[in-house]
Order: sequence, then structure tokens, then C-alpha cells
Amino acid sequence: MTEIFNHSKFNQSFIQSLSDKPDIMIKIILCDDHEIVRKGLFQILQEHPDFKVLADVSSGEMLFRKLRRLKPDVIVLDIALPGRSGLEVLKQVRLLYPEVKALVLSMYPEDQFAIRMIKAGASGYLHKDSAPSILHAAIKTVAVGGKYASPAVMNILFKEVLSGRTDFSMHQLLSDREMEVLIQLGRGKKTTEIAQSMSLSIKTISTYKTRVFEKLNIKNPAQVARFLMEHDLMQGVYE
Repeated sequence: MTEIFNHSKFNQSFIQSLSDKPDIMIKIILCDDHEIVRKGLFQILQEHPDFKVLADVSSGEMLFRKLRRLKPDVIVLDIALPGRSGLEVLKQVRLLYPEVKALVLSMYPEDQFAIRMIKAGASGYLHKDSAPSILHAAIKTVAVGGKYASPAVMNILFKEVLSGRTDFSMHQLLSDREMEVLIQLGRGKKTTEIAQSMSLSIKTISTYKTRVFEKLNIKNPAQVARFLMEHDLMQGVYE
């Protein structure tokens, strides 16, 4: 993809401008279902003089428990979580705690989920292979009310605006709920398991599943896995 706009210089200058302001301790909660990822992030962020990690949690349910007691400035949120997905968690956070900024940090490729998360209220989207310095810059940016997007995400945003969405992947036809069901099906989950994890009825999940199959022209579970592989979505399935 041709790069339309390089966001890195803007972010660098924006962060540099903060150096003239009094030091502000940014309070953070980490939400990721992999303990080794959480501990690694905790170590990286705690070493930064402007950051204080209040807690690290492995699910949306645990995150909301912490949010009720603690008052973070930023949550660093994964998409693939047990129970409610990061997308659903993000929507609920924006509804109940609008003052809390959310930075999504995920293994999902930017072109698969970044736009969905930004539309749901995320202040930034970052891939997990980003350097610690980029993560630091992203957290500082969203903490003061800015928006952080990598050059890859900016290209997607510009493409969406300028092209009128004339060229899109088939999975972009799916609603957020349908996309979640697709990912769960890719994990080999049965309808009853998906219903339980998403706190929805079996009938509702069956309806979503039917819509997914119709929109993507999928006939059986084997074709679900093939579709996910062909559209580079398997990273999210096994994140």
C-alpha cells in the first residue's frame, strides 16, 4: 500500500511539546489475557518516569472491577479476551467511564480491526510488534486527549475517506457482533460456548452465525478456517 501520510514525525513533535509542561504522572491499567504479555508491559511501563501502572488484569470483568476502585488515565487494551471481547469491553468503558482513554494493543493486523476499534471509541491502535518507545509515545498522546495512529492505520483511515470504501475485504461487511462470532467460530467454539462467552442466547448466536455464513458465502466450519487464513485473521484467532 502506498503511504499517504507519515504520522511518526507528527507524534514525535507532539510528544516533544509536552516536555515544556510540568511532569504529569500517567496512571495506567493493562488488560491482556496473556500473563507473560502483561508482565512484560508492566516492566516496560514501570521503568518510564511518567507512568504508574495501577493494575494488570486478564479479562473485561476484572478490568471493570478495577475501574470501579481505581481512576486510571489510560487503559491499554487487548482485543482477544476471554468472555466479552476487547471490542465490547471498549464500548462499555466509553459508556461508563468516558474520561478514561483507551489505547488498543493487539496482534490483529491494523487493516482488520483498527477502524472498528477507533469507531468504538479507542484513542489509539498499536500493533504488538511496536517498539517500547512507540508505546510510550502512544500512551502520552492519548493521555492528554490526542489520537495516536501508526502510518499503517493513517493510510487505512485516509483510504476509507478518500475512496468511499469502494474496495474492501468481505469481512468488512460484517457487523461488530458478527465479526466476533466469526473469530469465535475460528477458535473451534460451538454455538453454546459462544453464547455463554458473549452473554447472549443460543438463538441469537445462531442468527449471527447464519448471517456470517450468508455474507461470506461460507458453508461449513472448515471454510471458516480457510476464510480466516486467506484474509490474514488467524493471528487474532490464536492471539
